[in-house]
Amino acid sequence: MANSEEKVSKFVQAITAYAEEQRERIHQETEEFKSQRLLKAEQEALTDAYRLIQKENLSIRGEGIREISRRDLAARKELLTRRRQIMDEVFARAEEQILAFVSTPAYTALLQSLFQEAAAALPEQGTVFSVSKRDESLIPELSPLCPTGSRIETAEDIRLGGVRGENRQAGLIADNTLDSRLIAERDEFVRSSGLTVG
Repeated sequence: MANSEEKVSKFVQAITAYAEEQRERIHQETEEFKSQRLLKAEQEALTDAYRLIQKENLSIRGEGIREISRRDLAARKELLTRRRQIMDEVFARAEEQILAFVSTPAYTALLQSLFQEAAAALPEQGTVFSVSKRDESLIPELSPLCPTGSRIETAEDIRLGGVRGENRQAGLIADNTLDSRLIAERDEFVRSSGLTVG
């Protein structure tokens, strides 16, 4: 019986050793699995954090760029407004000087010269020459320069002075008004003044 107890004891020891070995192997596999899962979770967390940082970085940069663009646009708008003010001031003074000039005898001579240029550029028959309402008193002085078959009248849209000739039959216009010359000077001023916003 002692032999059989010894056998049972050895059997129990062998089973216990095997169970302990299996427990240790399962524990080790569990630890490796947990370690791999933890490593994978850390890598996923790092990847997600990197993506979030990149996204936030782009968002911050984008907001910075948008803010710079907003400021740039506001500055350009302010410059355009100031340029327009300068142009308006310059051309308001020019208009004042033109209006002062049209009250002088030199203007009458200029008007006659402008009239002759317009008359030379247009056919005689059916041409209508227009002057400003203010120049209506000068029509008798201009009449001898008017070609046969043409006439002179006043026009509300000529404010500063000069003359405009129009022959509808020929489809021709000769604009020698001070108004159109001032507009042309304004356009040239925009191109050559250096008051551009780049």
